[in-house]
Amino acid sequence: MKIVCVCDAGVPEMLMQRMEGLPGCEVVLYTEKTLTDIKAITVMGRTAEVQGAEKCPVTPEMLQAVREAEVLVVHTAPVNSAVLDAAPALKYVGVLRTGVENVNVDLCTQRGIQVYNADGRNAAAVADQTVAMMLCEMRNIARGHAALMAGKWVKVFPNVYNSHDMCNCTVGILGVGKIGSLVARRLRGFGCRILGCDPFLPEAEVLARGCDEAVDKQTLLRRADFVTMHMVYREGEAPLIGAEELALMKKSAVLVNCARAGLVDTQALVSALAEGRIGGAAIDVFDVEPLPEGHPLLALPNVTLTPHSAGTTVDAFANSVDIIREQFSQLLAGKTPRNRVN
Repeated sequence: MKIVCVCDAGVPEMLMQRMEGLPGCEVVLYTEKTLTDIKAITVMGRTAEVQGAEKCPVTPEMLQAVREAEVLVVHTAPVNSAVLDAAPALKYVGVLRTGVENVNVDLCTQRGIQVYNADGRNAAAVADQTVAMMLCEMRNIARGHAALMAGKWVKVFPNVYNSHDMCNCTVGILGVGKIGSLVARRLRGFGCRILGCDPFLPEAEVLARGCDEAVDKQTLLRRADFVTMHMVYREGEAPLIGAEELALMKKSAVLVNCARAGLVDTQALVSALAEGRIGGAAIDVFDVEPLPEGHPLLALPNVTLTPHSAGTTVDAFANSVDIIREQFSQLLAGKTPRNRVN
């Protein structure tokens, strides 16, 4: 079986080599030259999320590289009709991410091509950064650093009276899945009160995953000092957090989003922050990426922003290859892998 692995800046050949050694398989590593810097894969990823795989450009070189592939493994490179037409022997696609927006899954299904993802690959990384963002925003870590680098010794910030010990804070987690439950586990070490809300889980399961209480969304928003969301978002859906939800939050509360930009109404959030109707926000994902110059979030004093980096650790990228390799190892052994998408 011929496996073609499309490498990029996130998963270079050094990591993709972990696909080698599958019995009876020839593994070919191809580096897509248009995806060899982080900005390029950011743009490609966001294009796939918003517009779908068919709107993502494919180079002639990639089409040539995949023409004999029976298995195609990609990170951010698209698998659209052009790629599928170029690879008539294709039977399987492995996506080194949880989301598979860069793959035309419907067309794969029509052609009998099985798609697998790397669900859970960066759960630990995102959970780590979620908690770090809470601390950074409440304790003014990034702002203090920036002031020192500018030659200023600043110890009093606008939120000085909202800077509490974590053990005195209530954290609300919207979505207690893989990442949400890991966030809860990390927060227990701080002694926080943890509220969980998940419409897909019974109350007992929310509690079993580390939350002190299972509550509805409105109760969570009213009571939480931090609100963090770890839900799936599909383009075109209504935001999970809009003006109505923000109005329910405490004036001192901090909203954290290390999931998907579409979960939050950005305009409503900017207004709430600018008018002091909530205390702050810590945001890793944006409607437009990279974040453009002059974006209204950049002018606010009560935000901590990171460049969609919550899930980008070396371990997360290595995990993604290991997860996909295990899927195909199971297939070769006649077993049914757990991460089949279609």
